[in-house]
Amino acid sequence: MRYQLLTIGTLKRRFYKEGCAFYAERLQKYAKLELSELKEGKHRDASQVKTLESDALRSVAKGYIIALDETGKSFDSESLAQHLTVLENRSIGLVSLLIGGAEGHSKDLKKGADELWRLSNLTLPHDLARLVLLEQLYRAETIRAGHPYHRG
Repeated sequence: MRYQLLTIGTLKRRFYKEGCAFYAERLQKYAKLELSELKEGKHRDASQVKTLESDALRSVAKGYIIALDETGKSFDSESLAQHLTVLENRSIGLVSLLIGGAEGHSKDLKKGADELWRLSNLTLPHDLARLVLLEQLYRAETIRAGHPYHRG
């Protein structure tokens, strides 16, 4: 499986940068990962910012598109690993995961995505969402590989 992680904005705090780098490096042992940070939209109107950022994400996304959104489907770690296996068995080799900006994703982006995922019932800051996503992808890939990282 190959992953393309697309985010709006850059990581600003060192501990998020270090945590994300740690899991991105570990994940690379199991799956290819491409990270792209896109510029935040600059506009006074929140709706236009959401549209601009969503259009930017959509223009770069490739393959099977999964947008992270509070209305999306949630998984536990085991079911996420199983779901990724199902996708791979459907000959999906590239998954693009989209993390929007502070305004979230536009309705058009969400409607056009292949899936919507929710990481938690809690509201997470975008930087923390990226860290959690990378850790969970790493965890799912180790489950799929039979590695003892996940001791479920």
